[in-house]
Amino acid sequence: MDVKPALKKLEQSSNFREWHNKNKNTYFSYAFKIPQEMGLSDWQLGFYNRKNDKITTFVVTADKIEVRPEEEIFKKDDMEVNEVSIDKVKITFDNAIEKASEFQQKSFPKDRSIKTIVILQNMQKIGNVWNITYVTEAFNTLNMKIDASNGDVLEHNLSSIFSFRKQ
Repeated sequence: MDVKPALKKLEQSSNFREWHNKNKNTYFSYAFKIPQEMGLSDWQLGFYNRKNDKITTFVVTADKIEVRPEEEIFKKDDMEVNEVSIDKVKITFDNAIEKASEFQQKSFPKDRSIKTIVILQNMQKIGNVWNITYVTEAFNTLNMKIDASNGDVLEHNLSSIFSFRKQ
């Protein structure tokens, strides 16, 4: 299941509607998936509450919807959490993964992915993107920001996993 049907399924569920009635000042801020660890139709969908700067995540699977407790958000203090404009998302998850794979094979053929982390989000200055990170066999991370409306690779960065270590 792609993100739009997953979001629709969530919004039509009684537990989401009940939650949303109590949390009207929230908005859809991200969709998250690790394909190697989650089912084909599984998504984590996040809703941001600007008033208390916290996020509530719903786990949508083929047969159930689970709400996780509201939690602190990982971000820099000056960073804004933007609403994902789902109507502007024209590139499906599968299309985004295909674009990322093509880009990786063409630009970094020695850095084959062993794990993929995907976030659909609305980033300041660049808008709705599929933020895709490959953890590679060569112990690198390849991060690609793919425009969710047209599939263009807007930014990319290759880093060694070891560069994340604290000195």
